[in-house]
Amino acid sequence: MKKIYILRAISIALLLASLLIIIISVTRKSENISAYDDGVEMVDPNTIILSNSGVRVSFSDVILSKPSETRKLVVFEQEGTVSYKIEDRMFDFLDWEPSKKYQTVQYTGKGSFVIELDQLGKSNIVEDAQNHTVTIKIPHPVLDTIEIDPNEVEIGDKQSGFLAIGDIKLTLSDYNKIEKELRKRLKEKFDVYSNGQQADDLALKAVYEIYNPVVKAVDSDYELKVEFI
Repeated sequence: MKKIYILRAISIALLLASLLIIIISVTRKSENISAYDDGVEMVDPNTIILSNSGVRVSFSDVILSKPSETRKLVVFEQEGTVSYKIEDRMFDFLDWEPSKKYQTVQYTGKGSFVIELDQLGKSNIVEDAQNHTVTIKIPHPVLDTIEIDPNEVEIGDKQSGFLAIGDIKLTLSDYNKIEKELRKRLKEKFDVYSNGQQADDLALKAVYEIYNPVVKAVDSDYELKVEFI
């Protein structure tokens, strides 16, 4: 009976010794792994920071490889309404008010100031390694194409001289002329100094906000500057 107890005690002692050896081995392996530094710091599944790796990343290559959806950057939008008066004469050669008919058309359009970022090249990215700055030189925003939707053109009431009879009949040529004139007046309304200045200020801010995280990802010691060409 005593032999059975002795054998059990020896078995338990051997089992505990084995567990202790396994625990010590796993602990040492874990310490060795955590002590190893490969120079790569994981920030999130899509981002790594290289520390003292000797790898040199080109600012221009990274900045110019931004997704295409940012290539045409709208920095400022404004809405405006313009009107145009149509004149119709009973006789083309007769410039006499009682024989004239008038009708006013009105249109509310939108003007967008944009920067074509796809026009940027390596010459637009200036790196100053001594002062740790990267400067992006951008063009001034320009007024984008103004589209006229014929369905949104409002035609007012007719005003006629006492000798003018009937409605004003518009031809396709007349509609083309009206559209051209409305576009011209919208352009004149939007393309003014105050709008251009506001678009410039917003452009500098927008481009900085887009590319500053890119610059910091390449080298956090660098400062981004945005200037006009």
